[in-house]
Amino acid sequence: MARTGTGSRQRAARALEQFTPATRAWFASAFGAPTPVQEAAWDVIRGGECALVIAPTGSGKTLAAFLHAIDRLFAEKDDAAADAAAAATGAATRVLYISPIKALGADVQRNLRLPLDGVGAQRSRRGDPAVEITVGMRTGDTPGAQRAALLRRPPDILITTPESLYLMLTSKARETLRGVRTVIVDEVHAVAGTKRGSHMALSLERLDALLDRPAQRVGLSATVRPVDRVAAFLGGARPTTVVNPPAGRRLELRIVVPVQDMADIPARDESGTAGSIWPHVEASILEQVLSRRSTIVFANSRGAAEKLTARLNALYAERMQIPRQGDAPAAVQYPSSSGGTGNRTDGAAPLIARSHHGSVSKEQRSDIEDALKSGALRCVVATSSLELGIDMGLVDLVIQVAAPPSVASALQRVGRAGHQVGGTSRGLVYPRTRRELVDAAVTVRRMLAGELEAIEPPRNPLDVLAQQTVAAVAMDAMHVDDWYALVRRADPFRALPRSAFDATLDMLAGRYPSDEFAEFRPRLVWDRIGGQLGARPGAKSLAVISGGTIPDRGMFTVMLPEGEEKAGARRVGELDEEMVYESRVNDIITLGATSWRIQQITHDQVIVVPAPGRSARLPFWRGEGLGRPAELGEAIGAFLREVDAAPRDAHAALEAAGLDANAIANILQLAAQQREATGALPTDRTLVIERCRDEGGDWRVMLHSPYGQRVHAPWALAIAQRIRQRLNVDPSVVAGDDGIIARIPDMEGRTPGAELFLFDAEAVQRIVAEAVGASSLFAARFRECAARALLLPRRSPGKRSPLWQQRLRAGQLLEIARGYPDFPILIETARECLQDVYDLPALGTLMRRLQDGGIRMLEVTTEVPSPFAADLLFGYVAEFMYEGDAPLAERRASVLSLDSGLLADLLGQVDMGEILDPVVVEQAGLELQRIAAQRRASGMEGVADLLRELGPLAPDAIVQRTAQQDPAAVAAWLGGLEAAHRAMRVTVAGEERWAAVEDAARLRDALGARLPAGVPKTFREPVPDPLRDLVARYARTHGPFTTGEVATHFGLGAAVADEALERLQAQGKVLKGSFGVERHLRAQDAHRLAQGPAARHEWVAEDVLRRLRQRSLQAAREAAKPAAQHAYVQLVLERQALVPELTARAANDAPLFAQGALEGTAGVARVLEQLAGLALPASQWESLVLPARVRDYRPFMLDELLASGEAVWAGHGAAGDGDGLVSLHLSEMAADTLAPQPEAGGDAPTGLRQAILDVLGRGGAFLARQIAQHVDADPAQLHAALWQLAWSGYVTSDGWQPLRALTSPHGSRRAETVRPQRRSWRMRGRPQPPDAPEHAGHSGIALGDLTLAGRWSLVQRPASSDTERAFALAEGLLDRHGIVTRSAVMAENVPGGLPALRPVLHAMEDAGRVLRGRFVDGLGAAQFADKAAIERLRELTQLQTAQPLAVALSVLDPANPFGAALAWPAHRLGIRPQRRSGGIVVLCGGRLALYLTPGRRQLLTWLDAERADERTALAHALQALVHALEREKRGRFTIETVDEQPVGRYPLLGLLREAGFSRVPKGLSWYG
Repeated sequence: MARTGTGSRQRAARALEQFTPATRAWFASAFGAPTPVQEAAWDVIRGGECALVIAPTGSGKTLAAFLHAIDRLFAEKDDAAADAAAAATGAATRVLYISPIKALGADVQRNLRLPLDGVGAQRSRRGDPAVEITVGMRTGDTPGAQRAALLRRPPDILITTPESLYLMLTSKARETLRGVRTVIVDEVHAVAGTKRGSHMALSLERLDALLDRPAQRVGLSATVRPVDRVAAFLGGARPTTVVNPPAGRRLELRIVVPVQDMADIPARDESGTAGSIWPHVEASILEQVLSRRSTIVFANSRGAAEKLTARLNALYAERMQIPRQGDAPAAVQYPSSSGGTGNRTDGAAPLIARSHHGSVSKEQRSDIEDALKSGALRCVVATSSLELGIDMGLVDLVIQVAAPPSVASALQRVGRAGHQVGGTSRGLVYPRTRRELVDAAVTVRRMLAGELEAIEPPRNPLDVLAQQTVAAVAMDAMHVDDWYALVRRADPFRALPRSAFDATLDMLAGRYPSDEFAEFRPRLVWDRIGGQLGARPGAKSLAVISGGTIPDRGMFTVMLPEGEEKAGARRVGELDEEMVYESRVNDIITLGATSWRIQQITHDQVIVVPAPGRSARLPFWRGEGLGRPAELGEAIGAFLREVDAAPRDAHAALEAAGLDANAIANILQLAAQQREATGALPTDRTLVIERCRDEGGDWRVMLHSPYGQRVHAPWALAIAQRIRQRLNVDPSVVAGDDGIIARIPDMEGRTPGAELFLFDAEAVQRIVAEAVGASSLFAARFRECAARALLLPRRSPGKRSPLWQQRLRAGQLLEIARGYPDFPILIETARECLQDVYDLPALGTLMRRLQDGGIRMLEVTTEVPSPFAADLLFGYVAEFMYEGDAPLAERRASVLSLDSGLLADLLGQVDMGEILDPVVVEQAGLELQRIAAQRRASGMEGVADLLRELGPLAPDAIVQRTAQQDPAAVAAWLGGLEAAHRAMRVTVAGEERWAAVEDAARLRDALGARLPAGVPKTFREPVPDPLRDLVARYARTHGPFTTGEVATHFGLGAAVADEALERLQAQGKVLKGSFGVERHLRAQDAHRLAQGPAARHEWVAEDVLRRLRQRSLQAAREAAKPAAQHAYVQLVLERQALVPELTARAANDAPLFAQGALEGTAGVARVLEQLAGLALPASQWESLVLPARVRDYRPFMLDELLASGEAVWAGHGAAGDGDGLVSLHLSEMAADTLAPQPEAGGDAPTGLRQAILDVLGRGGAFLARQIAQHVDADPAQLHAALWQLAWSGYVTSDGWQPLRALTSPHGSRRAETVRPQRRSWRMRGRPQPPDAPEHAGHSGIALGDLTLAGRWSLVQRPASSDTERAFALAEGLLDRHGIVTRSAVMAENVPGGLPALRPVLHAMEDAGRVLRGRFVDGLGAAQFADKAAIERLRELTQLQTAQPLAVALSVLDPANPFGAALAWPAHRLGIRPQRRSGGIVVLCGGRLALYLTPGRRQLLTWLDAERADERTALAHALQALVHALEREKRGRFTIETVDEQPVGRYPLLGLLREAGFSRVPKGLSWYG
């Protein structure tokens, strides 16, 4: 029970009298006077009562709870110092602070230093004895050593979490808690309504049982309702006084809509795309951030937070006009979760915002919080991670993007602003859609009124009871009645029936047979005669390892079927459990940028097959969010009823509630449009059933109801069962916060309606209770309940069992448990589903109100979905969240799949010129105008049809549309038609044209055309609307067009033509929108756009758009299919500059073979940047790799970069005699691309090698002769040692000359040196230097040898984190390949393969940097690519070239995907090439054409020399091969066989000889 403390407010001085002088002095000096909540709280706490302190954020309630306890601690320490006996009793914790989140606990630990140090300083001034008050923190992250230290020396104040308290009570650490006097539970509302709170309530009762007297409990919260209910939860069996003085905190809230009409959103600039509200929201938020010192922006998901952060930083960089070098790409902001990469942006753009959420490391979150507090950071974009009580310093403004999750959450978030005592909390809310604007308006109204959602703690959760029972009995044997009495003292179990209690003990004591399920074995021993409960061996370990209540939820792996891809490449991604539970076989979902059809759902996997271009559901993750509560739904309904009843009065109320003018206009417009569509708004007293047909003719029945997901979800279960029973079909019924959608096949004579939705109140609860047991939700919740009840124990501490294993075991347990209807966990699962997840009582109440007429149900049939239905049917708001995210083909398919009516509504929001396929539009225009070859007319009658269908035409236009294309014949046919009075000459727009005689009256009355003599009277009779007829025909026979084109065609003014088109639009004949016509005209004829705005309006006939949609959708689905591998190969070659980027026009003028796309030293630097970190044979860098990319490559270019320090090379191991693997790096990027020096192990440098390292370690670079002066070795020994160090990656030189000489086929050559004729006087009497020729080693190596040329130094490996290197590696892969696949990662020998990079790639996906999908056929299900690469890949798929370009490259070149990312194509002889140094491949049009083996004796071909087209390609390939051999300068070799046949038998022997090979007896020789 709870009683509310009353009493007058005491004076500030009197309120402080209860404290010791030092405490009183510190408080007065620090704050002056206590706040009302502090005064009231101290009165209650001083009396020893339990207290629930309710006050806004920043009112000082946390200090109010702590200060009394701190003061008492100082007093106790003083007494203990005076009483030696008391001091000898040992230390024990006195104050226990319980925080629902670890971050809040750490924040409180920091903030406690202020009062502790302040009071200590006052005591020192007063001469009081020095007293130390210790503070400790124990959470799940606390290392074992710190836990042991807390056990040896318990702190006076312990900060912990509910789970850690449970673990302490179930271990020897509980002894440190026997002195607890005060328990402070912060943010009590966050746990009270969950099983976590029930678990904590039992832990607090177990703690009280340890103490000599129960500890005083103080609960703190800013958002609690109902107060009495939460107070009872806190106190348990003891009374709790509520401290809830009038709030002094002021709220300033405003809802901001940055556009006038959210249904018709303009572009922000000429190049922008209309239809997205995000650019406007982002710009508005940036203005708010820049006008204040510190701002926190809250988003409702991690992905939204990351993308918004990136956009704010990019906009800020643009505003600051930060120059970019050359053609550098725009800044890319990496997510904060990347760990230390917050400042890593292309171009080093400054940050104005950083993101803060659960995926950000603890250290990163702390850095971000400190940066905001110090003013170093202006803005933090956060999720709920900053919601609960964390002190963020003086925050000026809080911005909420999208409607807040709840009123309580919104108050917590806005409370971060003006956090100081007496401050004003200022907040802005930015809704994304008109429907969301309604939710935001209601939330703000309830915030201002203090109307929070009610908290209802779970009742008698038996799984929690089972866990706590095992834990308690494992520590002490106890009598069953004593345990029952203790349990019932906890508020959630206050009404626990003895029967349920005994059933739980039966389960734990082994009543159910363990031979069926091993985990049924007893956990404890129950002596039913003596009533004693005792623990079995292992019970304590079980309770500790598997304890806690937070559900162990995870992801289902999404896989392709077996055989769809090669082993290891079938993984598509992951789906959250909640998403899987609400999915069915044949549903289409989206993962990344690709759509997939669900084929099968197993206990741990979702098997899918590609469904390219299909409109799909987006994955969601609800976490703990169960949907809108019925109470809030009723408030939304009441709000809509007010708006519907009196729009004018609503305007004033909305203005008072903080909505700006745009927000008010949008709400009223939405209400008016919905009222017009359905006759009424869905309110708390009216539910609307809307029926309309989909594109296939089936019924979509939508219930518009505001009552929320918790009511609608069980209602949908009952509806689905009724449809199955009555219609004998398997329905698709989906519930959401705003209603229910049922898709029902068309059944002749039956129109679905209210009969499907109306149920008896008692019957619906029985139906739902029966149906829920067979649902996937029940199976999922059963697993969680069984795990809490310790029936699915973990095997080892700190490691969870794999989720697939948990699901499998839970399924087995559920199957067995169904045989025992009284099994407690079955009962608890049903209770959780029906009471905690669903709100069955609210559904029953709703059914009763429908029955007694308190709520009416209105039925309506619509042609197109209403505005509210559009949000229910298509969550395209989410799809267009960042409109540039999806590739063009996917966006086209997504929009074109929409309902026709919705598409019409979208025309003002989406640039259909981008969505409609331009090739389709052009082809359709040719067909409509009958210019396409298959549509041309023939003969006189054909010409007559042309005039009748297309209207007046000029003679040359008629000739163009005839099959014969013969002007004389056309003239004869026109003359015949004119003679027969079937055609006539008229002047239209100043041009003579031929027209059908049927158009005589229309042309005369609409255009003022003079009719020739002889027109029959019938055709001269006036028609009702001649201009409308002419313009309608023009629209029917053209693709998208502008008003100006119509005006020009008919010789009209633009205003007249636009008015006629507006009339046709009102009749539904044409649609107005953005179809890309203006961009097309601008590209072709700019002066035609120098007309008024009306002339640029764009239009399309409704039936023409339908045709364009269907064809564009088909084209988009084709484009969305995975591309062929040859297009991918061409993409890689383009990205790595081996071939130029070709367009359709340039492709036919391309050279026969590629010669590199880069030039000069800058081109070499670009190659080094792209290939940084890749280890390739040193002999191939200059012979094949660099010349293939840089067309004018010369050795001095690489030497220049190395000598200037702009680049560095590093060895990766010797590879045979005179060669090795070497990587090249740009110095500025070396920190990220140079891997750390590997552990040498047994091959650590010793002897001479270590001596060389010691010399070089002094700093600087040394010539070989300078090194020789410091080490005792001859030149040969020095040469061997130095190159061993070089190949091991320890040393490098400032040029490529040593590698060039070492790998030269002519061997090393000594540099010519000029020796002095006489020796310096300084050298007299000294031995001759070791570099003299006569002192060369036995191997002939001298210090002047070119293999030792240049200056040698240590390879500098700058410090860099693993995360930064992982990001650099992912960026390098994207730069090189365009598309990162499993095979590409494996080909580059990335440690850990794709799984190791997946967290980085997912983080880049969240930031919008890459997309995930299946873009290339045969490269696995999970592929990551940037949008530009995807678009280019699809362009290459459609590119047709007359002469495919040939390119020759080393078989080990990273641009050669064959044998690495791609399998070698099958050879007709079954021969499989090898990726070995020395081999050369020739690619032609992205396909493998030739392979020259490393020994150069065999040549393999994949082209058929007998086919003319392939013969030409083969000739080009041979020329490319010869070009590569000329670059290589390897020397003589002889090709003996071609395709394992002697060269002499090869059909194209002549081609080889023409290419430059010479005939010799053994075959064909190359002489270099």
